[in-house]
Amino acid sequence: MSDAVPPTRPAVLPRVLGVGDGVAVVVGSIIGSGIFLKVANVDQQMAQYGFLAILGVWIVVGLATLFGALALAELAAMFPQAGGPYIYLRETFGLLPAFLWGWTEFCVIRTASIGALACATALYLDQLVPLSHYQQAMVAITIVVGLSIANALSTRWGANLQVVFTVIKVGFLGLIIVLPWLFAQGRLDNMQPLLATPDSGHFWNALAAALVAVMWPFDGWINVAPVAEDIREPQRNVPRALVWGMLIVIAVYLGANLSYHFVLTMQETAASKAIAADVFRGLFGPIGAKLAAFGVVCSTFGATNSNMICGPRIYLAMARDGLLPARVHHIHSRWETPANAILLQSSWAVLLIIVFFAWKENPKAAFDGLTDAVICAGIVFYSLTVAAVYVLRSREPHRERPYRTWGYPWTPLLFFGVYFFVFVQLLLLQWKETLGVLGLIAAGVVYYAIARRRTTKLSVDATRVD
Repeated sequence: MSDAVPPTRPAVLPRVLGVGDGVAVVVGSIIGSGIFLKVANVDQQMAQYGFLAILGVWIVVGLATLFGALALAELAAMFPQAGGPYIYLRETFGLLPAFLWGWTEFCVIRTASIGALACATALYLDQLVPLSHYQQAMVAITIVVGLSIANALSTRWGANLQVVFTVIKVGFLGLIIVLPWLFAQGRLDNMQPLLATPDSGHFWNALAAALVAVMWPFDGWINVAPVAEDIREPQRNVPRALVWGMLIVIAVYLGANLSYHFVLTMQETAASKAIAADVFRGLFGPIGAKLAAFGVVCSTFGATNSNMICGPRIYLAMARDGLLPARVHHIHSRWETPANAILLQSSWAVLLIIVFFAWKENPKAAFDGLTDAVICAGIVFYSLTVAAVYVLRSREPHRERPYRTWGYPWTPLLFFGVYFFVFVQLLLLQWKETLGVLGLIAAGVVYYAIARRRTTKLSVDATRVD
């Protein structure tokens, strides 16, 4: 698909993105389907405890994610190359943990996220144009293939798409936040009770399930780090993009939840299958539901594109270390993009879509299966990445750090507390799925051993030829 880089040209990506592009990647990666498809999951678990309990779950995960992003910003400023967490883990813990991150990113986290977001786009497109199960699968596949082509042809094209759809989705969510209050189409009584203490011994299980649900809407916070090699002045602009992007997301999510619960009762939000459409239907009738569906389609499409941009930079970094075939790190001589890495990613994402659509009884079930796998795998490696800040601070205290984690060491600890609690609950409540993901990670050790043996043999052979 792509040409090799001429020997006279450095195999690096051009720095064509600014801080605004970085913020768009962060916001675009995070705000996708979760704020529209996971609200009901949270309310089903927490409505019995009151509206403040529901809002508290979103705040807790938002703050934990922000604190993780602050730690990530320190690492991104220290290592502003393509690859993101792969680079940080390699420099901190060695090649094997770094490879296992990249392995899991490719097998589950990134590609399943792309598949889930493409599925979500097809789900809401179905509200505009009725689609069969097979047609929704084909729409999801077409989205992945189309965005792959756009990003392979030009990083600038992919970034421009990201900015456009980020503006649309934030604008759409702005309408969700403002219009119910502007038209007074709601009741504060819908948020009652604020707090409740029902006779239930299942609070911790309910809290864990709600936290897992909210982690999907916040997933993607790590996405600007892999594109650090494309960003101008990365030591300054990557931390800014992470922090500003996270603050925008938290504000948007809290505002959306306030409006949802202003228009609908907690029982209605818990039962809603398309909450944005239900809110707009109440404001504008049937045409409002169509407008809402279009807004969600733009949101999920933009998030799919953002993931499409970030993933190939990780595989490129792995290939540079000899852990993937050499052609994966080739940068196209004309397009100046990691075209082969994009092709590899899209091929696996399409395969996942086919498998989950064939396995699950409906597109929503396929979406939920993909998102659950992403969260389980992400908890392990996001935590390990944040832990790298502690290790490097201890091991290399005098190393230059253009940005230092705000609130260190306490903010990363709060991040760990939330993630550890959720991981333990996943082991208890979804142990089969969790062990399956851990097994897939372990399988990466086998591939790593094979890849290292092959790389060592090639190095020995090259030495003998010389």
